[in-house]
Amino acid sequence: KKSPVVASPLRLFDCSLSVNGASVAILTKKETDVKISGSSLVVDRLPAFESKDMTSWEATRLAAKEAYNQAGITPEDLDIAELHDAFTSVELISYEDLGFCRKGEAKEMIRKGVTNLNGKLPVNTSGGLKAKGHPISATGISQVYEIVKQMRNEAGERQVSNVKYGLTQNIGGAGSTVAVH
Repeated sequence: KKSPVVASPLRLFDCSLSVNGASVAILTKKETDVKISGSSLVVDRLPAFESKDMTSWEATRLAAKEAYNQAGITPEDLDIAELHDAFTSVELISYEDLGFCRKGEAKEMIRKGVTNLNGKLPVNTSGGLKAKGHPISATGISQVYEIVKQMRNEAGERQVSNVKYGLTQNIGGAGSTVAVH
């Protein structure tokens, strides 16, 4: 709360730092202990100012709906999530767009500890983009990596117990391109 204002109301620690980075994913037909059961990419309008609602992104809502349908689950089935938190406000918007809560209730999830490491739905156990930096193209794979570590009980001090379903959400552009797995 005491960090410098970047663009009101966002302060320095509400914003992720763009950094250099790389990642790789190996896709195989070989049997594994972790499977992607739902995956969707949705592209919406690029200019954010064309949106009807500046506190919601249709691309996230549509990608989540499709990924949930493919996986045969609902948001209530999730045990953990890694979200695109380039800014604090984006994380809150995502809680609502992904169906974790109703519109306007995201702040209550935080106040009640729902998204904490020991909460009902731990979010960004990796620390998220604000904690680890935001290597633009590598971000999505790093989210999948964290979920896989969690599902394999290899996350050490960050470990969440009994993870069956995890979700990743990555946003490109100004909310115009969203991938949900």
